[in-house]
Amino acid sequence: MTSTAAVAARLLRLTLPGDRVRLAVGLGILLAAAGAALLQPWPLKLVVDSVLGGRPAPVPLATVAAWMPFSSGVSLLVILCAGLLALQAVVGLLTMLGTNVLVAIGLRMVFRLRSRLFDHVQRLSLAFHDATPVGDSLYRVTWDTYAAQSLVNSALVPAVTAAATLVGIAAIMLAVDWMIAVAALLVAVPLTVLIRRLDRPLTDHSMQAHARESDVSSRVQETLSGIRAVQAFGREALEHARFEQQAQASLRAHVKLTAIQTGSHALIGLLMAAGTAAVIALAGRQALAGHLTPGDVVLFVAYVTMLYKPLETLAYTAVTVQAAGAGGRRVLALLDAVPDVADAPEATPLPAPPHGHLRFERVTFAYGGGTPALRDVSLELHPSETLAVVGASGAGKSTLASLLVRFYDPTAGRITLDGHDLRSITLASLRENVALVLQDPVLFGTSVRENIVYGRPGASEAEVIAAARAAGAHEFIAALSEGYDTRIGERGVTLSGGQRQRLAIARAFVKNAPVLILDEPTSALDAESEVALLSALERLMRGRATVIIAHRLSTIRNAGRIAVLQDGALVALGTHETLLGENALYARLWRLQHRTTATPV
Repeated sequence: MTSTAAVAARLLRLTLPGDRVRLAVGLGILLAAAGAALLQPWPLKLVVDSVLGGRPAPVPLATVAAWMPFSSGVSLLVILCAGLLALQAVVGLLTMLGTNVLVAIGLRMVFRLRSRLFDHVQRLSLAFHDATPVGDSLYRVTWDTYAAQSLVNSALVPAVTAAATLVGIAAIMLAVDWMIAVAALLVAVPLTVLIRRLDRPLTDHSMQAHARESDVSSRVQETLSGIRAVQAFGREALEHARFEQQAQASLRAHVKLTAIQTGSHALIGLLMAAGTAAVIALAGRQALAGHLTPGDVVLFVAYVTMLYKPLETLAYTAVTVQAAGAGGRRVLALLDAVPDVADAPEATPLPAPPHGHLRFERVTFAYGGGTPALRDVSLELHPSETLAVVGASGAGKSTLASLLVRFYDPTAGRITLDGHDLRSITLASLRENVALVLQDPVLFGTSVRENIVYGRPGASEAEVIAAARAAGAHEFIAALSEGYDTRIGERGVTLSGGQRQRLAIARAFVKNAPVLILDEPTSALDAESEVALLSALERLMRGRATVIIAHRLSTIRNAGRIAVLQDGALVALGTHETLLGENALYARLWRLQHRTTATPV
């Protein structure tokens, strides 16, 4: 496992650039506050020695007191009390300024890390997203990224200021009485041993707590995403039980972590109490022997209290670093995930808009190294031709479409576009020239216009309206409360299935790509909506190389050729009429659907 220090150092390298000067300024302000705080015990010493004990006050204070209209003792007391207030005001003001500067830096670090992580996650291949719960990625982006702020605001800054305070206090105590100072500092030895022994259990339990919280997030995300099914089947109690099971696992992990943390705090407090008692005993003995004044004893006790505060801070900082390191490891593990599909080093953009000549050359593909979903498939699609791909569920139809846009790469064989292996083309160049219409259209909770121009943000208003008209969507859009500026809700929940599909078709019209993939675009619609959409789809397919993945054979009535897949293999290729007479699978599929639909094929 990478050490916590290495994880912290890497997080700081990733997130601190741009704020190093501000960090130095903030630290400088807090160090100045710590320096001012070191002066706070001295007025107490002088009150005990010079006001109450009758010892001569320092000359500057005595001179100022002589100018005041009170007795020397009262004047000195007023000066010392005013000094206490002034020191506290300075310490408070500097602490406030420094904290504001440093917290702002920590929040900007979280922003940078979140932005980088989100950008990386959305570029990871579908193989990663297939295997990773959305809730886990969500938790890492939204919560684990706070590890960066914790490292600065709860670890680095407190450690630096505590170390500086520790050095200052030790120097003052050594100057007054070195034996008592050494006795006070000896507690640092068992404290250091304790911190080192707590490192591994704190790291392990922090990682477990983060993982269990991620599981809870995944459960909530999955349940709410499928809330219609949950309510329709009346499974609220089941989902609640599942949630409670994972929430209890998170509870147990946090209880164990808290037990270790509170136990460590108790041991640290006991060590510090022992050190304080030893110092008070030694200082009191020295005062009884006449080697120290009562004010010196007060001074030592005050500094011992102040001394153990930075020691305590350093000890708790180690605990904080372990917790931040757990979140940091999860963030870095995600950042280190490598896309399965990426631009090859020698990949180049397409030299010109493609004509749309596609070839599958003995393509085989298996998800995660399992049973092949496609087996030795060879196909060719000419420009402006429509190729339909049919077969039973699980035959490999959608897999074939996914390979065309490089959601995955073939396990064997290759796919070419105008003679270029898809792996030799940059992903951006390939996907810029391919339009995709899915069975379940992906819409976002923005305006209708933003959804239509999603594939080509620079499209003009005229192009947007023309695309909507071509898709048969303009009329229902115009009837919405704000027309094209109407927000449609997450995943377009405020629209019907047919309306959502028309927006997806309008998006493809706006993109105007030479290659079109239709992945079962009407299978989720009723017969009436399907018939209404077919003419829009036919307009969209004109002049484009089109691959249409079909479950309903009614959608392929104008396909030039039809490819039949069975168990991932291409078993037949031909026209509708040819296949009816020569391929038993296609003929059976056609007969089954022909009995249940009035739509001609």
